[in-house]
Amino acid sequence: MAYHLSVFLENNPGKLERITKILSDNSINLRAMSLASSGEFGVMKLLVDNPEKAFEVLKQNKLTVIKRQITAVVVDNVPGSFNRLLNKLSQNNINIEDCYGFLLSDGKTAAIIMEIDNTPNASQLLSDIGFDVLTAEKIYKY
Repeated sequence: MAYHLSVFLENNPGKLERITKILSDNSINLRAMSLASSGEFGVMKLLVDNPEKAFEVLKQNKLTVIKRQITAVVVDNVPGSFNRLLNKLSQNNINIEDCYGFLLSDGKTAAIIMEIDNTPNASQLLSDIGFDVLTAEKIYKY
């Protein structure tokens, strides 16, 4: 299983830098991230190469962090690819709770990172219909 982290933080200068410094000081590579703010507070989603270690060091540094299971799918970098993925999930009554993506190094594909209710079934379904569902090893080393 693959995981990403959610870190809750105050919306103030230096808070993001503190998190990235903790990761850097512990040789944890940040693969992707997203940030959402709601007034005085925000949530930073982190996809790192070692989520277990990152979870522990962030907790040790008194940050509020949770670890959540994810599904990562490769889609072509062409119009309609993401819609095709969403269509298959919707047809099977699978809900996305959180999502972000990033372009892979080949420039022709992207990884879509999703928190999905009923993740094991969603991963199997997506794999069965031809999507490349990334293993934890591939996500962390891609």
